[in-house]
Amino acid sequence: MKLSEQKNLALIEAAKEEFTQFGFHAANMDRVCERAGTSKRTLYRHFGSKELLFIEVINVLVAQPHNFDFEYESHRSISEQLLGYLAAKVEVLYQQIGLDVVRMIVGEFIRDPSLTQQYLSLMGAKDKALSTWLAAASKDKQLMAADVNLMATTLMNLFHGQFLWPQLFAAIERPSFQQQQRMMKEIVRIFVASYARHDQ
Repeated sequence: MKLSEQKNLALIEAAKEEFTQFGFHAANMDRVCERAGTSKRTLYRHFGSKELLFIEVINVLVAQPHNFDFEYESHRSISEQLLGYLAAKVEVLYQQIGLDVVRMIVGEFIRDPSLTQQYLSLMGAKDKALSTWLAAASKDKQLMAADVNLMATTLMNLFHGQFLWPQLFAAIERPSFQQQQRMMKEIVRIFVASYARHDQ
């Protein structure tokens, strides 16, 4: 790995810790540089601004989860595939990212809507893997021909309604593994009942 790549990763990791601990507005770039062992000149050469560094941290954490591949498989049932997809999303949310980080991100977006606009314009908010999967399932006549972006939004709203918003805003404990399984199966049941082709 090149030195510049090492510095880039060090800055992102340091920024993740700083933003999680202090939030966006109270985060100090001097502390980020100290954690990363770099200069502010290096930081701004890599990211341009505090806002862009924050957005890059979010992108690394949320928009590009590691080791996650979701492709349509015609020989498997859509329910089985969707359950696998949701299980991977739960793993990303609870294990790779963590609710503390998500709570910080949501809080900063509520406090400063301009950050949300920058994030949406630079990274996009759609799950392209899911939309691509839904389009393939529709083409294979397993799902109704419908707006795949609306379908993706519907599925993710069901997911967040069970696995994210109650934990963030109602202080409900993270569901146990058994509860997670029941919740995912119910989400898939509702989604399939709404969108699956029943004339096959």
